[in-house]
Amino acid sequence: MQRTRLWIAGALGLASTAALVAGPLKKPALTVRNAHCVGWCVDNTGPRLVALGDSMAQGNSRVDWKIHGNTAWYSYLVCGDGAPASDGGNLGINGATTTQILARIDEALAAKPDVLVVNGGTNDLARSVPLHQIVGNLRTILERAHEVDTVVIATVPSARTVDADDLNNEIRALAADRGLPVAEFAPLLGKPGATFDGVHPTAGTAAEMAAEVAAAMGVTIR
Repeated sequence: MQRTRLWIAGALGLASTAALVAGPLKKPALTVRNAHCVGWCVDNTGPRLVALGDSMAQGNSRVDWKIHGNTAWYSYLVCGDGAPASDGGNLGINGATTTQILARIDEALAAKPDVLVVNGGTNDLARSVPLHQIVGNLRTILERAHEVDTVVIATVPSARTVDADDLNNEIRALAADRGLPVAEFAPLLGKPGATFDGVHPTAGTAAEMAAEVAAAMGVTIR
């Protein structure tokens, strides 16, 4: 009888756990499963890296849980011993416009980055924000970050209904005017199979994006 009770209790425990994972804990469970590394596994010896942008930076990371996801390019630069950069902060937020990204520039600078990577504009395009306003926001961000040792600006993927070519040409012009390196995300994200939804990178593409940032920084990923 005792053994039967223990078996029933164990079965109920497993059923409860399965129900939680399939229900309210499904998203946290998937987040942990898709982690590239967790906060205590990052490198702290390289240049201090801060990402400021939208979902291209955030990916499936959960910064509040100290989880660096495998669809965030940032993760591939800070995870593991010998990583080329130290974890200054991934300030990417899904859905952020350049106005919202600009509003976080003080937070990014307060992290004292040696390298600041800026990306944004796709969400503006999706909301029909005028091109001159998007470019103006990006210009202000770059002006505010003029004391950072290395600032990298990234090209962006097209929104699902709006092409990003004009914006990316403006981004390249902003970089050229200031002598800044460009991380060419747009061509990588435009390859067949590069995204899982037409916009956001797969884990493999995120690793390629990280290599693009590393090249812009002048470092290599081991």
